[in-house]
Amino acid sequence: MSPRGLDDHPAWLREIDASLTVAPAYVLHGNLRDRYLVPGEGGRWTPLDLHPALWDTLRRSGFAAVLRHTPVGLQVLPNEPEATRLVARVTGLNGELNGRPIGPDQLTGVLRAVTSCRDARLALTIDYVSQWRPAGIPPTDAEHAFMQAALAVVHDARPIVVGSQRTSGLFNPLIWLVDRPADLPPWLTGGSEGIRQISVPQPELGARLRLARGLVASMPGGDRLPEEDLENAAARFAERSVGMSLHAMIATTQLALDQSLGPERIDDAVRAYRIGMTENPWAHPELRARIRNGEAVLSAKVKGQRRAVRHALDILIRSNTGMTGAERGGDATGPRGILFFAGPTGVGKTELAKRITHLVFGDENAYVRFDMSEFAADHSEARLIGSPPGYEGHGEGGELTNAVRQRPFCVVLFDEVEKAHPRILDKFLQILSDGRLTDGSGDTVHFGEAIIVFTSNLGVPELRPGEAVPVGAELETAVKKAIEHEFSVTIHRPELLGRIGDNIVVFDYIDPVTAVELAGEFIGNVVRRAAEQHRLELTVSDEVRRDVVELAVADLSKGGRGIGRVVESTLVNPLARALFDLPAGTTAVTVKELVREEGGWFTVKLV
Repeated sequence: MSPRGLDDHPAWLREIDASLTVAPAYVLHGNLRDRYLVPGEGGRWTPLDLHPALWDTLRRSGFAAVLRHTPVGLQVLPNEPEATRLVARVTGLNGELNGRPIGPDQLTGVLRAVTSCRDARLALTIDYVSQWRPAGIPPTDAEHAFMQAALAVVHDARPIVVGSQRTSGLFNPLIWLVDRPADLPPWLTGGSEGIRQISVPQPELGARLRLARGLVASMPGGDRLPEEDLENAAARFAERSVGMSLHAMIATTQLALDQSLGPERIDDAVRAYRIGMTENPWAHPELRARIRNGEAVLSAKVKGQRRAVRHALDILIRSNTGMTGAERGGDATGPRGILFFAGPTGVGKTELAKRITHLVFGDENAYVRFDMSEFAADHSEARLIGSPPGYEGHGEGGELTNAVRQRPFCVVLFDEVEKAHPRILDKFLQILSDGRLTDGSGDTVHFGEAIIVFTSNLGVPELRPGEAVPVGAELETAVKKAIEHEFSVTIHRPELLGRIGDNIVVFDYIDPVTAVELAGEFIGNVVRRAAEQHRLELTVSDEVRRDVVELAVADLSKGGRGIGRVVESTLVNPLARALFDLPAGTTAVTVKELVREEGGWFTVKLV
């Protein structure tokens, strides 16, 4: 156990305390703008900002003060007259303390005074270092000189013994606070054993649970809940807040107070903080009714894929009931649903994604599609998440992150996922595992209410004219085996396949019966378009209809898309030419005959 009672402090504070005898300087990076739980009086946990938490740790080792430098001035902790007088005596500063900015030249003198002080334990922190210069711009001469002085101090520093609280000598440390260690020059941080780099992590589950216990009691009605209910609410809050800072958890509770949300509605409070909405469309009773009738609705639009429709509906039902990821225990942190549509081209994979969007959200505008063949080049992930600092377009956001931020309840389709660049596959893993993604500006976008759909043609055997169409279990086995090989062996992303799990939905080839049905439907669409655009009563004779259908279903290798192309070339194109030449005022015509011209062209005869 720690002799200074630090066993329950965050690990990064314990590391600083344990290394004060050997480290004259530190570089802290990571989660620096959060709150950190330290034990207080009566067993209560107190969330403190970084500098108060740092001071709480250092004072236990006999430190008299912490001097913090920021671009707006110097600040002394604790904010007490005795500490301020001590720092003023050591540094020779007075009016500059607690408010007035100082430049690098003066700061060099402060650094030397603090680190060489032999009669008091002091620490100097240099905050917002990453913001000194824009990305890619070297430091000024004065800033460079200060960093050189800091390196010399690290090399020349000696530990001191003050009082009797610790028998060993401690350094008066210099502590840099940076967004990333790379924000300091490598010649300063690299190769120096005296500079200790410490990452300040996101809060772990234990810290979130300790904070949640106090926060849920302060929510509306929390003081009236039984202890067991409060503990359950706290546990749920801690689980739902994966990836959140303690500061965000406190803000979530304030939002709950503003909107009168009690502990029983902690899910709504977290959702409101993350995406700005307390209302949960997934919980609407009418959605359950739509999903209950979903098989008939989806099969009417996506023909010949009953097995795929049923599989997709199972996943939607799992999402609606909140059972996604239940087998892993704890609370789900990934997207609301994951679907991987695999199978031949033109069989309805994209169409089913659109129809699921309308079924779930009642609005096809909640559908966002990305063609992954456009994201095969190096650095193309910047289009999805936005450009990093220092690059053109930084601050504008990415196509994916902007879309989900604006509409968090949505279906996101990644078409032909196997064509994406490997870096983008890493982004997919983050989305599927954590349900969130950090954009180029460092902001977090949450995918916890979205359905993620991938499509792929992997493993589909080439279908030649006249060949038997592989269907059912035979096709499904071949496709799933090819997908497993692609992710595990070819692109070395087995963990991505693991997150997709059993959500692979294999589509069949269009069978001849469905092909005839689709061709007839396409012809019907042509008749309706003529009525809408030309106020023309168009009739297609049985003979022409039979000829077009026969040509359309001759080759099923391209699925419904291929059938549509044949209907377009044999009927739509020649009909459009004929309509173009119709006399004004014509109100009804019949396509009497389909004529194949030399060179494969078609014409129609109208009566």
